[in-house]
Amino acid sequence: MQWRLQWYPVVALAVVSAVVIISAVKAVDSKDLEFTGDFPAFYGAGRIAADGDWDQLYSPARQAQEQADLFPPEYAGWAVWRFAYPPQVAAAYRPLAALPYQWSYLIHTAVMFLALLGAVFLLRPMIGWIHGHESLVVLIALLFWPMFRAVTGGSNPALTVFVVVAVWRLIFEDRTIAAGLVLSLLWFKPQIAIPLAGLFLLARYWRVVMGFVAGSIPFFLLGIFLLGPGWIGQWVDAAVTFGRDDAEVNGHFAISFLGVLQKAFGVDSVGASAIGFALAGLTAAVLAWLWYRGPREALGAKLAVAMPGILLLSPHAMSHEGAIVVLAVAICLRSAWWTPWMIGSIWVLGACQLFVRASSLNPGLFVLVIVFVWAIMAHRAELFPAAYSAGSRLEADGDAARPDSAKESRVVDARQLHG
Repeated sequence: MQWRLQWYPVVALAVVSAVVIISAVKAVDSKDLEFTGDFPAFYGAGRIAADGDWDQLYSPARQAQEQADLFPPEYAGWAVWRFAYPPQVAAAYRPLAALPYQWSYLIHTAVMFLALLGAVFLLRPMIGWIHGHESLVVLIALLFWPMFRAVTGGSNPALTVFVVVAVWRLIFEDRTIAAGLVLSLLWFKPQIAIPLAGLFLLARYWRVVMGFVAGSIPFFLLGIFLLGPGWIGQWVDAAVTFGRDDAEVNGHFAISFLGVLQKAFGVDSVGASAIGFALAGLTAAVLAWLWYRGPREALGAKLAVAMPGILLLSPHAMSHEGAIVVLAVAICLRSAWWTPWMIGSIWVLGACQLFVRASSLNPGLFVLVIVFVWAIMAHRAELFPAAYSAGSRLEADGDAARPDSAKESRVVDARQLHG
């Protein structure tokens, strides 16, 4: 049975890879690039970077020009997908833009798959149940619809998961400065990098924060080299404009509190924005409290609540970005607080995002809320150590009648908690 759990997923992954490659080739040949998702925006930005026209990086007209030969003539004159990332990301895509689109997309997809694979293998010391089930874990994670859409749709949540796991692994090995340096790589996704760095600061991971600051310096200097001293303002303007336009055009893909409410009641709705910001603020407060009050050793539990929490409070989070909750799910499975029905409901709700165009409420929001609450419940003993300490009222009232073995099951190895 054990060899089947190892090799059947490998065969399934090979089949999925073949389907993706064949579908991509057909999509590119027919210029029906909906299959390749966001990748035209990255490819076009890489072309602009290759030409050295950095002052036109966020120009919709120039982006449309660079994407013109990728789509049928009826799409001429406008960018099908807009690029709104920091300029450093465009520089990173410059080598891929030198290749034919088909090969560039396939290489990007392979890199994102390898990032997911690498994350699973890096997790093994912190999440013991993964040992012996690596290929099955990769398959299940990949077939979670947001992750599958991200990997095959030219997006980068798999890289986000890899970076976060690498940070955790380095902290687990007591290489905290290096962990901070790796954390600074998340600047390619500032809406995740900034709150996560803030949480590490609240949790008093001083050396991680020092490494993050040190790693951020060359990132910002590169931005000045590419776009000049005002590059942050240019990027922020482009990101805000893109976020507003995307909320109007693709609001059905939104999964954050603010995004879902703006889709339901309109981008200009004051009430929707007020409620959305209030819920985001509440989520941020819960995260801040858990990271500040919880023991530093409970980093795994904190990351489990951070992954869905950061997306819930984000002003702009779309369906495929929900892929990062696979890390939270893997961490929650360390505990005994789960059932197959719970896992199944998360995967089904993820798959339901296939039909978001027909609904004003994206089920991805429910996935985030479920995983957020689940992470708190599954790790409540780690996140609320005072409530579960010996002699506390909770233990006296709730645990006194339990057999000793049940109490002992609450004891977690210190090294495991550190993970």
